[in-house]
Amino acid sequence: MEADELRDLELERLETGFVLLDVSIASAHIEPADAGSGSIKAAHLIDVELGASKLRGLRLLDVLGERIDAANGDWGGGEMRRVRLTGCRLTGLNLAESKIEEVLFRSCKLDYANFRHGKLARVSFEDCEMTGADFQGAAITASRFSGCRLVESDFSRSELSDVDLRGCELAPAGSVLGLAGATIDELQLMELARPLARECGMTVEER
Repeated sequence: MEADELRDLELERLETGFVLLDVSIASAHIEPADAGSGSIKAAHLIDVELGASKLRGLRLLDVLGERIDAANGDWGGGEMRRVRLTGCRLTGLNLAESKIEEVLFRSCKLDYANFRHGKLARVSFEDCEMTGADFQGAAITASRFSGCRLVESDFSRSELSDVDLRGCELAPAGSVLGLAGATIDELQLMELARPLARECGMTVEER
């Protein structure tokens, strides 16, 4: 995707089933909308406000997003593929039951974001704030969390395969057993030892 191949688009609202193709949108405040089943393909979004919009089934393909504000939005049941999001405010964003592939989240605010029962493959989270992020029942494969704050995150009943959590602040709120299949470092293991022992029915007492 080359910037000079995109057409500049000014946009104030979205309609149900919208299609945005080969566009560049900058410094736009888009009114909160209930506009499901839309798609954004081959696009560059910069400083776009989409907060609280209900865009269920949204498809993002080959999208570069910088400083997007989608806090408390609903993108559940959608698809993201070959997407890069940098410096975005995605606090409380609902991505439940979404298919997310080849996506990079860098320096994003994902506190209390909902990834429940999603399918994530080849996804990278770099330096993201993810307090309270919900991955319950999610299937995550070939993915990496680097420098993220995963305090009170919930991986209960999730399925992890080839997932790297090393270097993250890791203090899950849900079942520690949901981290099975992940790679962690020695410091993280020490911090998880007590909750892991509790879940395994062991009592830890000082001698």
